[in-house]
This record gives sequence, structure tokens and C-alpha cells, in this order.
Amino acid sequence: MGVVQAQNEQVTEKSVKTELEEIKESVENNTIEIKKLKKLKVSGYVQAQFEVGQEFASTRVGALREYDKDRDGESGNFFRFGVRRGRIRFAWEEKFGSAVFQLNITERGVSFTDVFFQVSEPWLKVASLTVGIFNRPFGDEITYSSRRRESPERTVLYGDLFPDERDLGAMVTLAGPKGSPVEGLKLDGGAFCGNGIAVPDNGKMDFIGRLSYGKGWSKVTFGVGASMYYGSVRNIDTMLYTVKDGKWDAEKVDPFRKNIRQYYGLDAQFSIQTSWGITNIRGEVLFGQQPSQAGNFRSPNAAAMQFAASYNHIRNFWGAHAYFVQDIYKTPLTLVLKYAYMDPNTKIKSENITRKTDLSYNYLGFGLLVRCTSNLRLMCFYDMPFNSKDNVIPVTESATKINPLDFSEHVKAGVFTCRLQFRF
Repeated sequence: MGVVQAQNEQVTEKSVKTELEEIKESVENNTIEIKKLKKLKVSGYVQAQFEVGQEFASTRVGALREYDKDRDGESGNFFRFGVRRGRIRFAWEEKFGSAVFQLNITERGVSFTDVFFQVSEPWLKVASLTVGIFNRPFGDEITYSSRRRESPERTVLYGDLFPDERDLGAMVTLAGPKGSPVEGLKLDGGAFCGNGIAVPDNGKMDFIGRLSYGKGWSKVTFGVGASMYYGSVRNIDTMLYTVKDGKWDAEKVDPFRKNIRQYYGLDAQFSIQTSWGITNIRGEVLFGQQPSQAGNFRSPNAAAMQFAASYNHIRNFWGAHAYFVQDIYKTPLTLVLKYAYMDPNTKIKSENITRKTDLSYNYLGFGLLVRCTSNLRLMCFYDMPFNSKDNVIPVTESATKINPLDFSEHVKAGVFTCRLQFRF
């Protein structure tokens, strides 16, 4: 009996040891899998909004509004509802870099906004390389995420110069080492295709660069930056239009020539925390030369590249914008004031304007943000554009003939936006 009992004890001890080893192995495997999962980060946000537009307004959700009252019988204010943005972002992070995929999902369909990877040198940690589709390194407005933005949209000038906000390219970033006298100094520079989120259409690349400096203390932060864009756009046909002596002038040129596209920008940001809450002030100035279409100031983007458009109207432009954002004491409320100015054609005289594309605009906006929870935010904002009062009749600008608009007065184009945003 003693022998049998000893054998049973040995078997039991061996079984316990085996079970402990299996548990240990299982824990180690689970730990490895958990570490892998930690490398993957998923985030996103959804913006659902209701818009009320004046008679000639352009809304950002729903169907486009035509101005032909005789065709549809509509006049006065109109309403739109939809999902402005439905973003989901996947990021895989390693010690030496990361990769990002971001999708946009709305009632209009599914598209991508970001597809890029970034690698960093591990020694001094001052240099990195970004390749793919990502935000252009120009100014402050582009890189300021739409989930944080205090107004519904970026300024009109930025939307025209940089449609889609992103572009296909490669960028090198140099940053001052931490603890050094140049900490906070940053240089971004890269080569981009210049078509927004679209395939390259020629052998030329555009250069975009930005030099910035930022510093922060416990309650005060500030930043400044200077940006430059240098590239070209196709001139398909044999005509080139420039402004001379205050009016448009035409000349014959070789087909498929490249017209210079050149922008400059200066930006500044300042914030301070007081007993009234955080005060944030931001502003930018942009100027340069824009090769554009006859009735459209916008740069090429994914939609435009589907057509053989000729960017043969050279316009010199300048514009500016400023934000004043004030938290209201200890409440979940934030007051927002926004002003912008845009002159798409600084050389043309008002009496020679024949298209609304050449009109200058002032934009005034004000709104209120409500931080319902840490993930839920309500925005109420009203945008008011004021066109320069030039008595002109624009050319037809859509497939449907539009009733002529009289720009001797301010055209009614204000938009009220009520947006509810949930982020995760």
C-alpha cells in the first residue's frame, strides 16, 4: 500500500507541475497578444448636423441648391440634414514609427481620408519621414482637426486652395531636441502631387514647407509659423488669361504648359488660462498666385481631375482669418467668434468684374459650443458671407441655367448649423 500511495503522490505532483507550466505558457501567450493589441488604436467621431440656409446659401450636407426659382418653385430659406463626417481611424504604433488608415463614412458613401506611415530615427529623435496621403504641411488651419474645430468648416480660402486638405506625397520633419535651446522649433518639408486625393497626372511634384515655433508654460502657450507652397497646374488649351491694367487680357501659348502655383502664409496662435476659463486666439494671412478656371477659383482635387479642365486664368489673391474662442467661466459653454476675408483677384478693377469668382468677400461667424460630456459636444453656429457690392452678372455656373444675380447688394447666403458630435 505504501508503494502505491507514493506513486500516486508522484503522479499528482507531476500533474500539478504540468498544469502550472500550461497556465504559465498560456499567460505568456496572452501577454504577447495583449501587447500586440496595444499597438493597434481605434478612434473616430460622428458629426450629424441640421442646416438652415438663406436663399442663395451653399450647405455642406444634403443636395445642392440651385438658384433657379422658376424651375423648382422654391424661394427663401431652406433646410438640410445629414452626416457631415463619420470618421474611423486605425493606427498601428511601433517604437520606430506608425501607420494610419482613416475612413469617412456618410450617407454619400465610404471614402478614405488618410493612408500613410511615419518612421522616426531612434537616436536623437529629431527627424521623421511621412509617406502616403496625409495633411499638407501648410499653415495652422489644415492640421487643426475637424473634431476639435470650433466652427463647422475651415475658412473658404483654405477650402479653395487646399480642397480635400490631404495630398499624396512624402514629407521630412525636423524638430528641436527636448531640453535644448531650439526645443519647440519644427521644420516640415515635402514633395506632393498637387491634385488632392487623386492619382498623379504629370511628372511634376509640388513643394510644401512650413517653419514653426511653439512654447508653453503652465497657463500660457503661443506659436508662430511661416509656410510656402510652390508648384504648377496644367494649362491644357492654347489660351492664357492674366490681369493687365485692371482687366483680363488673353494671349496664345503652347498647349499643356505648366502655370506656376505659389502660396505664402503666416500664422500665429495664443492661449491663456484665467479665472474666466481658457482664451484662445488664432489667426493667419495667406497670399500668392493661383492658376484657376474661368468660373472657379479652386485648386484641382479628386473630383476636378475626372475632367480635362484647363487652369489657365492666373489670379493673384490674398486673404486672412482670425478666431476668438472663450470658455465661459466654469460652465460647459464656449463662445466662438470668427472673421475671414478673401480677395481671389487683387489686380482686377471692380468695374471690370464679369464673374462672381473674382468678387471679394468678408465672412463673419459666431457660435456657441456645449460640452455635454467628455465625448459629446453640441455646436450652434451662424456663418454670414458679405460679397463686395459690384454690379455684375455672373456667367452660367452649372448645368442648369441660373437666374442672374445682382451683386450690387449683399447676396443672401447665410447658413445656420446645429451639429451634434460624438467621439470615441
